Amino acid sequence: MARQSTKNPARILTPEKVRRANVGQFFRDIVAELRKVTWPTREETARLTAIVLIISGVIGAILALIDILFARVFRFII
Repeated sequence: MARQSTKNPARILTPEKVRRANVGQFFRDIVAELRKVTWPTREETARLTAIVLIISGVIGAILALIDILFARVFRFII
């Protein structure tokens, strides 16, 4: 473990100073990582959003039909 110099009290790292430094470094790392991201264009975002909505609607319709079918089968049985 490294010894801290007692000659300059401003350089002594207290837990609070370490915590503040770690939080600051954390946010600097976040910004650095976000700059590396390849963001989609507006057109790509719109196209992919439309695809998600269409697929969600189709799956919702299929599940609704299955639900109606099961409801009728159980009503028939009971």
